[in-house]
Amino acid sequence: MICDIKKLVEKINDILLKYYPVKISFDKINTLSHFQIISNNYELFLTINIDIDGVILNGEYKNYQIVKVITTKIFDWEKYILLYVSLLNKSFNPSINQTKFIYHLHSYNYIDILNITKLVIKNKETGEIIEYKVEYTDKRSYKLPWNNIIHKDIIKKDNHFYLEDFSVNDNYKNLKIEIDRLIKNRDKYKTIHFHLNNNGGGDNVPGNIIIRCLVGRKERWMKRIKKIKKGIMIHRKTNKIWEWDCWKEETESHHPNIGLVKKLNLDNLPNYESKYNGKIYLHMNTQNGSSTWFFITYLIYAFANKIHRYSKKCYGQNIKYGTIESDNLILLGHSDTSSGDGNDVSIKFNNIEIRCPTEQFVSSSIKKYDWNRFWRET
Repeated sequence: MICDIKKLVEKINDILLKYYPVKISFDKINTLSHFQIISNNYELFLTINIDIDGVILNGEYKNYQIVKVITTKIFDWEKYILLYVSLLNKSFNPSINQTKFIYHLHSYNYIDILNITKLVIKNKETGEIIEYKVEYTDKRSYKLPWNNIIHKDIIKKDNHFYLEDFSVNDNYKNLKIEIDRLIKNRDKYKTIHFHLNNNGGGDNVPGNIIIRCLVGRKERWMKRIKKIKKGIMIHRKTNKIWEWDCWKEETESHHPNIGLVKKLNLDNLPNYESKYNGKIYLHMNTQNGSSTWFFITYLIYAFANKIHRYSKKCYGQNIKYGTIESDNLILLGHSDTSSGDGNDVSIKFNNIEIRCPTEQFVSSSIKKYDWNRFWRET
């Protein structure tokens, strides 16, 4: 069933009011890192392969260029792309992850205003213009990767640490091995490599413990956390606020993460008095959002001599970037981001899944102007 965009907007505003603890409306959803509208059927795809400029790459009309897109309205190609981007999570902006955006673009969409029925295409050599009726298939004749992750061989050296998942319940065995090894041997290494291959986040606890190991004594930027979470009771809605010191979680029995610290079952917690003085190589990719982004940002706060922050207008969205100058920290690759929200719930609306966060950091070590920032190598 194709969904009317106006009804979808109304539904999303209702969901935000019910589940998200801070007042916000549909026009600001791309500021939420854990909000997603999943409106695609990933089993049906266009029979034609298209690039970001609307050039057809295969079939009878290869090298024709899309002039108009016809859904429930008629759009110029550029305006259709801008509309599509506006309804996706900011991490799928083509300037951040063009591979994932192209995947979405080719798959069948249940939102009426995005569901392509016809295209007006132009022969780039002859100028001929024709109307092309769009078809979808479950058997693509072209390759269409979901992401652009490069799988590299694991370097089996003691100073290389592989942190592929920060979810303690799912990955506590591997996290214990790597964190124990780091805490025990930190100062034996002149260089340390952290590989965040495909790490999309999980819990903040493992990253925070690693930061404590590297920083030594608590620094001024390391603040307490205050988090607000939406609660739904039988007769009323309530917001619950937690506050705790995330840099010493093992001592605060009332905070929400004490169980995760115990689950890691580390041999020892960090107890260094000095700061690590070697070089840290941080291997990032565009999967690294949520708690992994917190880890990256904390490393930057701890070891950057200078942070360069800037913004660019990309496909209609303001995208914030950051690079650093540092004697100790070398960023390799490109991160995803976070806006401090999390713990999303999933709500079905016709054929569409809406994922809405239920919690938000009110205050933390993250500077307010760094939310939604993407870190990249110089």
